[in-house]
Amino acid sequence: MYESLHNHTTASDGPVDYLELLRVAQTNHYGVMAFTDHDVLPSEETITQLREYTGPVKWLAGVELSSGMPKELGGGAAQLFHILGLFVDPTNTALASHCAKAVEARTIRMEQMVTNLRSIGFDITVEDCLADSGGEAVGRRNISRALERSPRYETVMDRLRRQMAEEALEDPEVAMAYMRLLDGPVRDHPFRLFLSDDAYLDNVYVDYGYWADMDDSVKLIRDAGGIAILAHWPTIADEIPLPMLEPFVTDGRLDGIELRTGVTEDEKDRVEADLIQIVERTGTAATYGIDGHSLRVIEIFATKPLAERTVGQTAKLIERFKPNLSWSNLG
Repeated sequence: MYESLHNHTTASDGPVDYLELLRVAQTNHYGVMAFTDHDVLPSEETITQLREYTGPVKWLAGVELSSGMPKELGGGAAQLFHILGLFVDPTNTALASHCAKAVEARTIRMEQMVTNLRSIGFDITVEDCLADSGGEAVGRRNISRALERSPRYETVMDRLRRQMAEEALEDPEVAMAYMRLLDGPVRDHPFRLFLSDDAYLDNVYVDYGYWADMDDSVKLIRDAGGIAILAHWPTIADEIPLPMLEPFVTDGRLDGIELRTGVTEDEKDRVEADLIQIVERTGTAATYGIDGHSLRVIEIFATKPLAERTVGQTAKLIERFKPNLSWSNLG
C-alpha cells in the first residue's frame, strides 16, 4: 500500500475533496494520504467528517505553507518555496491565523492577475477562479483551469505562442524558453507564457502579498506539533543550491527534505539521487508525495516504480519524531 505525504484537495487547487481523495487513494492502492493544501488547514467540519471515515486508508492533517526565503537571503517571497507541515494541529491559533492571512492575500493576488489577464485578451472573471477553488485558497492552478474553460482561451493562447515563436527568431534567450515551452506538457503552457515570475510575459504574474520567512514558517509548523519538510527543492534550486541546502538540515532549521514529487522521470531521477546523498550524509528525514493536481497524476503515480519507495515512510516519521497523532486516524 503506497503512501503520499503531499496531496491537495479542492480546499486549495486539488481535484477532489478530502473524502473523495481517500476513495481515489483506496482504488489506486494507497494506504496513507496526508492533506497538505496550500496555506489551508482542514476545517473543524472536515475533521469531524474525517473522524467518521471508516475506510482502510490512513490520513493525517497537514499544510503546505508558501514561505519566504531564509533571512540570510532577504526573507522575501519566493514563488515556489514551499514547506510541508505534517501532523499539524489544525486548531492551533497562530498557524490558523497565518493561513487565514495567506488565503486573503492569495485572493487579492488572484484579483490582480485576473485584471492583467483580461488586459491581454482573456475572457476570465474573479468568479470563475473562485468557482474552481471552491471559494477557498486560490492558486495559479485554479486560474489556469478557469482560463481553459473561458471562451477565448485557445485564440489568445495561439496568438501568444505565435508571438513568442517570432520573437525567438531574434532573441536566443526567448528561443531557449520557447523550446522549453514546446518540450513541456500543453497544460503547463499558461505557466511558461504568463503565470510564473520567469514567464515569457512579465506583466501578468503577481507575487505573494503575505508570507513568513523560512525559519518563522518552520516555527509555525513546529509550534502546531508538526514536522517541517522542504517541498520540491528543484523549484528553488537556483536560489538555494545543494551546498546551501545541506546546512539547513544539519543545523536543524528544517526537519526533512521531500525527495521527489510527481510522475516524470529522467531529470527528476538525477535530482533525487543528489538529495539522497544529502539524506545519507546528514541522516535527515526524507519523504515522497504526489503533489497531484489531477486524478490522472494520482493514478499514474501508483503505476510507477517510484511508488514502491513510499512504503513505510510514515511509520519512520512517527518513530523518529513521535508526533501527536490526534489529528489523524493513525493512533
